[in-house]
Amino acid sequence: MAASSQLPPTYSFGSFILDPSSGELRRNGTRLKLQDQPFQVLLKLLEKAGNLVTREELHSTLWVADTFVDFDTGLNSAIKRLREALGDSADVPRFIETIPRRGYRFIAPINGTLPPRRAAAAEKSANVLTPARLAASALALLLAAAAGAFAVWLRSPLPSPQITGSTQLTWDGLIKDGLRTDGKALYFGERRGGQYSSFQLPLSGGTPAALDSSSLGFLPADISPDGSQLLFVPHKMYALRATLRIMDLASASVRDVPGIESRSVAWAPGNNLIFAKGADLFIAGQDGSARRKLLTAPGTIDSARFSPDGTRIRMSVIDELKFVGELYEARADGSGLHQLLPGWHAVPQECCGTWTADGRYYVFQSFQRGSSKIWILPDAQSSLRKSPPTPVLLTTEPLNFYSPAPSRDGKKLFVMASQPRAELVRYDSNARQFLPFLSGISAGDVEASPDTHSYLFVRYPQQSLWRSRADGSDQVQLTSPALRVALPHWSPQGDRIAFSAQKWGRAWNIFLLPSAGGAAEQITFGAVADLDPAWSPDGKTLAFGQASSPTAPVRHSIQLLNLENHSVTPLPGSDGLCCPRWSPDGRYLAAEKDSSFDRILLYDFSAQKWRVAVKGIGALGYFAFTRDSKSLLFDSQEVPDPYIYKLHIADFTFAPLVSLKDVTRFYGPFGAWSGIAPDGSPLLIRDISNQEIYALDWRLP
Repeated sequence: MAASSQLPPTYSFGSFILDPSSGELRRNGTRLKLQDQPFQVLLKLLEKAGNLVTREELHSTLWVADTFVDFDTGLNSAIKRLREALGDSADVPRFIETIPRRGYRFIAPINGTLPPRRAAAAEKSANVLTPARLAASALALLLAAAAGAFAVWLRSPLPSPQITGSTQLTWDGLIKDGLRTDGKALYFGERRGGQYSSFQLPLSGGTPAALDSSSLGFLPADISPDGSQLLFVPHKMYALRATLRIMDLASASVRDVPGIESRSVAWAPGNNLIFAKGADLFIAGQDGSARRKLLTAPGTIDSARFSPDGTRIRMSVIDELKFVGELYEARADGSGLHQLLPGWHAVPQECCGTWTADGRYYVFQSFQRGSSKIWILPDAQSSLRKSPPTPVLLTTEPLNFYSPAPSRDGKKLFVMASQPRAELVRYDSNARQFLPFLSGISAGDVEASPDTHSYLFVRYPQQSLWRSRADGSDQVQLTSPALRVALPHWSPQGDRIAFSAQKWGRAWNIFLLPSAGGAAEQITFGAVADLDPAWSPDGKTLAFGQASSPTAPVRHSIQLLNLENHSVTPLPGSDGLCCPRWSPDGRYLAAEKDSSFDRILLYDFSAQKWRVAVKGIGALGYFAFTRDSKSLLFDSQEVPDPYIYKLHIADFTFAPLVSLKDVTRFYGPFGAWSGIAPDGSPLLIRDISNQEIYALDWRLP
């Protein structure tokens, strides 16, 4: 709808300026993204500021006559998006007032002037003035002006928090995690080769210094309120036991904390610790004593933190298989657990929040539309002048931002930022090094067709399914962005593709797709997760891992799906096993222990028995049979000396094939993928992301 030629050049209200001619809404000079319908609603309200704009008027503004539309839902959605953009509230409106069952009214001053309806109430007939009345009137006018100015100040929105500058502090490009600060230095974990180590960095940047050589594989978790002690937790993806450590920063001495096995730990009032085990949150002393449970959440707890005043706890509550996470809050004693931002995103993926030192703001990260951004939520405000508790976006693309750590003086926000990039590589035994495969595309989950003329692969980080020729040409996308895909496999006849996929926020299930392309058919409907489809040699059966619990530790079993009658039966003895792989000759099915991921077992169909084939070398990753069914390639992860190994099926012996110690691997939704090329050489995904630490200058009102 075109703006009227009678409109003024701009409307200004609070910290906002709307320009009807350009169709732009700006806040403090920053352009806001506002869709057309909310923009038209705002324009109509401003045109009739101070007066009721009926729902019927808005209907005719947004939709032409005879348009069939769910008007109530559409208008309510437009008003909601408009209020989100303005930081307004239906309960305590500063800009848009709801007139129940009738419409809406714009109530804030425009261009420095009150709306006509409100200004008209100030017009009164003048009486004959005596000197005394003149003086009283003058005083009344002064008081009214002061009251009016105060009212305008009171109702005007607080300025939004804003990033005003940035400084890059590291320059090595390596993968980092667990950023923390004590006000004097920065502490973080960095992956160098196959494992993380912890480092210290001056606040001004420079060369990171290793913290503790005895704590390989550990990450900083939290720093005590007085800045004297640093908590360490292991970065072991599949660790069943996770011992906590505490470093005294003055002496650099390190001690273990008995009785606390968790990778989500933080300081609590009284020099205690809070820690999560699955969906349960506990509090205990520094020595692990006086342990008691505070609460049970509806999912796996992570990043639990006490507010600086010790009155509240906030945490992420995660469904680990649906990849959704919501922020929750509870009182200090664990009571009153509730969602912090209910309905903020249709598919919530929020985590890793922390308070500023003064407790006035809560900073967290949110992953939406393929990008991770940092948001800030006002927490403690003036009792007179309040803004609705609406998150404010601090960072923008193209970088992804993680691990927010406010400085203790409140002047900076330290973050990690990266551009995720992966490179598909193959180990060349002649060159004794990993070389780009399929031109080094940013993809994984690769498998050659039975005739080796084509490849399937999953593009990272989009998680979409693609097919190409063996030389990498003629790349065709097979799935839409609505599906997040993993672990595709060709049928033995090469005519179909089975894969795991997730519609955002829902369970992972198994899908089938014609290899030539077409509509994907969902064939399992598990409520938690169905993963890793593996074809039987005759193409009539799929084995897959089915999860029965959404919280850690996730429990799996292996199911057999008959594709002719769609019946599902459990594979005997497979409780606690996941990730099946069928040997091409049909004799064996390989699986992995799901609680520890430190054992590979083989099921012999002729003997109908399981046998442990690999154990004792730490956490294991992916595995795949060679085409002749004589060997199985697998890798180790999160250990000091990771390798790709080769298991000989005939005698169940295995030996290292190639070291991965100096390879930085890309982690997808189910860990670091590895596979096998048609000639039997190993494939994996190298991480070539560029991740650094930045200091962001910010202005907090």
